[in-house]
Amino acid sequence: MAVFIIIALQYLVSAKAGFVNYVDGQANVQIHQQVSEGMPIETAARSHVEVLLNPGSFLRLGEQSRVVFDSIDLTNIALRVLDGAAMIEVAEVDKHMPIRVLTGNLQTVIVSSGLYRFSGDTAVVVDGKLRTVDSSKTVKKGQQITSTSDGYVESRTALAFADGLDRWSAQRSSDVARANVLAYRSYSAGSVYAFGGYSPYFLSGSSWFYSPLLSGFTFVPIAGYRSYYGYRFVPLSSFGTAPIRPGRSAPSIHSSTRRTGSASHGPTTSHSSLAHSRGGHMGGGRK
Repeated sequence: MAVFIIIALQYLVSAKAGFVNYVDGQANVQIHQQVSEGMPIETAARSHVEVLLNPGSFLRLGEQSRVVFDSIDLTNIALRVLDGAAMIEVAEVDKHMPIRVLTGNLQTVIVSSGLYRFSGDTAVVVDGKLRTVDSSKTVKKGQQITSTSDGYVESRTALAFADGLDRWSAQRSSDVARANVLAYRSYSAGSVYAFGGYSPYFLSGSSWFYSPLLSGFTFVPIAGYRSYYGYRFVPLSSFGTAPIRPGRSAPSIHSSTRRTGSASHGPTTSHSSLAHSRGGHMGGGRK
């Protein structure tokens, strides 16, 4: 029964954006819920929510925030930040699969992997690159852009917010990376502990893998990935398994699959909280 539930979750999470991966505190959604288009996701005070977009892309809501999806199609993800603040961590970007974000009156498209923060009429590029929908402005790492009645205002940003959303996003990145490593170690040891993966056909093979540790999904990239927060993810090639396509069953990673050796062959990740190691500041991340 447990394996059946995991496989069902894998099919669901690969089909659309908007899958609720984690709820911290009080929200109007539940973990493992698939959010529909037009349905607001809302958080209460001292509460946060993590939502999956495409494999490797996470939407994280701050407290007292509200976001709605205009499209949950993986080929054209579109969402609006209505209240509060949201961060989006993106491991991979496909030019045929844009992530469009409307915050206040600012319309943007994420065009590279990185870390982004949205609130009011402002988008901050902590790392990566985005552009305005009208293609008139491109915003790079360390910059922010605000929509005004006269156009756009661009400026530098210190990248050190050190608020609850900042710290929570860093901790979630740590937890997801740790689950990735533990999935690899479980696989390489021939464990029967149920880790399974699924990948949509229009990605290059990167996958969501269900993790009992998280009671949710971790990310397994097709190639190596190091997040802005400094955490490394073991790639799918180290698992010795091919990407799974829609229409095929999602197998568990267990002793019947080919082993790839010890966990030391894959990248490692720190298990410590960035809120302690970096004082809660994002500025200590990837250079």
